[in-house]
Amino acid sequence: MRTCTPITFAICSNRPSQIYPAVERTLEMLSEQDRLIVVVDTDAPVLDGIPAHPALTVLHNDFNRGLAYSRNRAMKECAMRYLVFIDDDIVLTRSAVDATRDAFADGADIVGTRISADFNGQGVPWCLTDGQLHYLGVHNPTMPASIWGGCLAVDVERARILGVQFDESLGRVGTSLGSAEDTTFVRHMVHKGAHSAVLHDVAVTHTIPAERLQFPYLFRRAYWQGRSEVRRNDAKQGLLKEWKRNRNTRNASALRRTTLAVIYTGAVAAGAVREDLQARLRQLRGPQARSVMN
Repeated sequence: MRTCTPITFAICSNRPSQIYPAVERTLEMLSEQDRLIVVVDTDAPVLDGIPAHPALTVLHNDFNRGLAYSRNRAMKECAMRYLVFIDDDIVLTRSAVDATRDAFADGADIVGTRISADFNGQGVPWCLTDGQLHYLGVHNPTMPASIWGGCLAVDVERARILGVQFDESLGRVGTSLGSAEDTTFVRHMVHKGAHSAVLHDVAVTHTIPAERLQFPYLFRRAYWQGRSEVRRNDAKQGLLKEWKRNRNTRNASALRRTTLAVIYTGAVAAGAVREDLQARLRQLRGPQARSVMN
C-alpha cells in the first residue's frame, strides 16, 4: 500500500468573510501529517476569528500585497516538499486530494485538477456561456483542463532549485482583477524542465457568487485579462487565445457565440491597450509615472 504523501495546503485571501469557511473545509481534508497555511492579505483584523488548530499557521501581510506576493510567502514558509494552493472559494474533494498525492508520488513537480462551477441554483445569464467560464476560474467542460491557481499543487523544493517564483507584477492586488500569475508560474516551471500533471478525471468545485454572474463583472474581468497579457509580454497571443476561448461553446447559437466573443475580446483588447500605454508612459516619465492610476 502506498504511503500517504504529506502535503501543506495554502489559502491566500484578502476576503475575511471567505477565510473562515475555507479554513474549516480544508481542515477536514487534512491527514495527520498535513498542514495548512493561511496568508491573510488585508489589514482587516481577522486573526481572532480563525480557530486555533495544531496543523494551522496564519500569516498576516502588513497590508494588501497581492495574490502573487502571498503565494510566494506561502512557498517560503512551507516546511514540506509539497504545497497545494487553493482559492478561498474552492471546495476540495477527497478524490482530488488523493489523486494529487498520487501524482506527487509518481514524480510530478506541478499538479492541477479540473475546476467545475457551483452556481448555487442561480440562473446562468445570456452573457455567460461555456466560452466565458474561464473568467470565473472554471474550466470549459468541453475542453481538456489545464493547471490554474484555484487548485495548484507544486513541489516546492523543485521550484526552488529551478528558481521559479510567482511574478508579483501579475495577479490580483486589492480590488483589481489581475490574473496570469498562476499560468505564468506553470509555464516557467515546465520551460525549465518540471514535469506537470493535469488530473482531468477529478475535479474541485468553485462556488460562484451572484455578483460574478453579471455582465459588468465579466466584462471587467476580460478587461483585466488584457492588462495581464501585456504585463507578461504575451498580448498578441493572448488576444488570439481569448477570441478562441470565447467562441468555444456548444451551449449557444452562432449569433450569441460570435456576439459575446466580439464583446469580451474587445474588452481584452481595451485592457491591453490601456496597459501598453501606461507602460510607455512610465518609460517616458521615469519614476514620476508610477503615480499613474491603475
